[in-house]
Amino acid sequence: MPICLGSRLTANLPLAQYLKTATGYFQAIELPTDPKHLSPWFTYTVSQKQTIRVYQKLFQLRLTMHAPFVDCRLGAINPEERRLALIKMIATMQLAAELEIELITFHPCSLEPDPTTRYAENCSYEEDSIASLLKEAKRLGVCLLIENMPQLPAYHSSTWDCSRFHKLLWLFPEPQFGITLDIGHALQANISLDSLLRMERVRHFHFHDNNRCLDSHLPLTVNLTWWSKLLAKLAQDFSGAAVILEMEQLADQLQSIRALKEPAPPKRRRLQFRNANLEELAKLSQEFRY
Repeated sequence: MPICLGSRLTANLPLAQYLKTATGYFQAIELPTDPKHLSPWFTYTVSQKQTIRVYQKLFQLRLTMHAPFVDCRLGAINPEERRLALIKMIATMQLAAELEIELITFHPCSLEPDPTTRYAENCSYEEDSIASLLKEAKRLGVCLLIENMPQLPAYHSSTWDCSRFHKLLWLFPEPQFGITLDIGHALQANISLDSLLRMERVRHFHFHDNNRCLDSHLPLTVNLTWWSKLLAKLAQDFSGAAVILEMEQLADQLQSIRALKEPAPPKRRRLQFRNANLEELAKLSQEFRY
């Protein structure tokens, strides 16, 4: 199975408008669940979930999901904060299962507001939380993928270079646990991609660029030969994985996919949508009606 390029659902367009454009270019879509990336146009209402499922089936879209990360600290020392994070994660896993989504990316726990001498405690609680979540993941048929972080004061260096993830992979050998590699985060943190790509159970990728200082999620406009070669390597070594263009605006994602020399949007798909697929859309809407 070839690698597929995907889009992160953006918050600046009505859902139907976004999907109509994105399905002409992308084979996968990553759905956000953090309130930071939701909008009046997408909050997982019944109607919006129905629309997602219609497009999912009509265009054979592969869907992935990004778990909440603001105020969602699985390793928080405060037990109430940790309990609420678990509730958010379980709700996300249930939503993913409802939409027939297997892969869920989540962030490692950020540091405590006080000195980082308590990081060992964060790690211990985080491991307990992941163990609890994996029991539910097995029941629901979903997979949790922990993501490498940029070099920011909120995160420990072991989450920039993935050194902590080696222990987590050893602790949790279940197929329901793996890694999302964020290439933009690795570039910003000046981490060797070769070492990250040799890690076990890498199943998902995020692409975006930055100035190596800020985690700014820029479109791919420079070093295009390097990005194209990286994509070719991933297609060879990670067959079947999805690469999500993780930029805030759909226009930036489209600019990036063109830069990676993807084919033009398939005319056949668009013609089908304008003609015969109108009846199929109506039929699928009834099928997925709650």
